[in-house]
Amino acid sequence: MHSNFTDLLNQFSSSQNRTVQSYIIKNQKVWLKKASERHSGWVYIPLRWVAALFRLHMLAPVPNKGGMEAILCEISRIKELQKLGIRVPQILAESKSAILLEDAANNGQSRQLDQALMAAKNKECRLEIFNQAVAAIQDVHSKNAYLSEAFSRNILVDQKLQFSFIDFETDPGEVLSLRNCQIRDWLCFIFSTAYRLEENELQEASQFLYEQLSDKPKIYHEICRVGHKLHWSMFFKVEKLGNDGQRVKKCMLFLQKLALHQPLPMI
Repeated sequence: MHSNFTDLLNQFSSSQNRTVQSYIIKNQKVWLKKASERHSGWVYIPLRWVAALFRLHMLAPVPNKGGMEAILCEISRIKELQKLGIRVPQILAESKSAILLEDAANNGQSRQLDQALMAAKNKECRLEIFNQAVAAIQDVHSKNAYLSEAFSRNILVDQKLQFSFIDFETDPGEVLSLRNCQIRDWLCFIFSTAYRLEENELQEASQFLYEQLSDKPKIYHEICRVGHKLHWSMFFKVEKLGNDGQRVKKCMLFLQKLALHQPLPMI
């Protein structure tokens, strides 16, 4: 790490009021993240109950501890993934209470996956972006690794359909097995991307994911079981609950399509 970046980290972190803020240094955009207050454990209780009630361990909440622990977690996770050749932000400087990161969006040449799907010109473009994102996550998993919050807002894509990943303040591996961490990645991904697909595109999109998971049948079946156990939510017309309800509906429809490619075994 360059000493100048370390000096800048110390200078900016002492005066920065926001938890996350960007700066332009010699025409280079960087992000400074500093320790914030701890997150209350109460916010995770409903999800913990759902996970326990339906025995869906992969849905167990992964607490964001906040403070220095979140900063140290992000530093550790970025370095861990970087060693595996996974595209993550470059650490320019670090301390126990702050981290200075290179802009993973490469000064605007990349954008969030959610934005890319929304801006796609047609069905073919949208499915190509979706399929390449699936392949990128599968590449992470093939290295016996996992992400932290695999939502579309934390996945960046450039014009060449190269993907990078951001936001590593939590480590699901602290509370979940590797397999459940990877299942959780897929559920976060499906929940946040299916919403951007038209209903007549869900079949093709789910077919591609099914093919990508062909060598991991246990993970495929566990994902389908989540959809099966949470199917009851469709009876409450969740789409009337605004955008989040629409996301849940599209997610459940996607999981239904996914399960049809290979029905669950009768046990």
